[in-house]
Amino acid sequence: MAEVTKLPIDTGTTGWNSILPEAGPPLTLEADVNAGFAVIGAGFAGMSAAMNLLKLKPDARVVLLEANRVAEGPAGRNSGFMIDLPHDLTSTDYSTTQENDLQQITLNRHAIKFAKEIAEEFNISKEAFRIAGKVNGARGEKAVKHNVEYAEHLKQLGEPFQMLDASEMKALTGSNFYRSGLYTPGTAMLQPALYIRSIAEALGKRIGIFERSPVISIDKAQGKWIAKTPSGSVTAPTMILATNGHIESFGHFKRR
Repeated sequence: MAEVTKLPIDTGTTGWNSILPEAGPPLTLEADVNAGFAVIGAGFAGMSAAMNLLKLKPDARVVLLEANRVAEGPAGRNSGFMIDLPHDLTSTDYSTTQENDLQQITLNRHAIKFAKEIAEEFNISKEAFRIAGKVNGARGEKAVKHNVEYAEHLKQLGEPFQMLDASEMKALTGSNFYRSGLYTPGTAMLQPALYIRSIAEALGKRIGIFERSPVISIDKAQGKWIAKTPSGSVTAPTMILATNGHIESFGHFKRR
């Protein structure tokens, strides 16, 4: 048996979630249940895994366990946008070659396309997800130079962009602050808490989503995984850990 060494910590109010209508009472796991698939973690990865499982195996019994409330974890606390182009194409955090740039952009756009399809499938509002583009505003000489260099890199990649002068930036922002700007069209804006809650609401009609049901241990017996919570358990032949950085508490990727 693998004991979970640390449970998620509630770090306080989630701004994105607190501006939404209060969620209904959580459904917690209060029994021992069997499923075809157990998914641990109800963030972007866990929700995505559950959705894909339903597409691949529509008759499968899927149970999703969340230690806190949906949208109260990292999925509901992020900055609220999905970029297709890196903020800085010359940064070694992203790439050193044009081939790597194109690979990173392809991955980013795959994720945005996936989110867009979800929004359309579940009729999620534009407040939760929309393609809005991104503007890099420039005030000082260094920032202006950076945008010019960035634009040159975009030309080499064949990426669309638009340079904005001071008057166009004022029309966009209402401020005289910016000297120029660079617009690219592919960034998606999110209200992340609304987005993830909307998915959970739609999925909850087809799968079991249990909140405030942290997994405290994982065992394996007779070819099946058993995820134990304080008040119940889920037994399934396949288990998906969608716990992001918290996966270390499950004994994996130590010091990673």
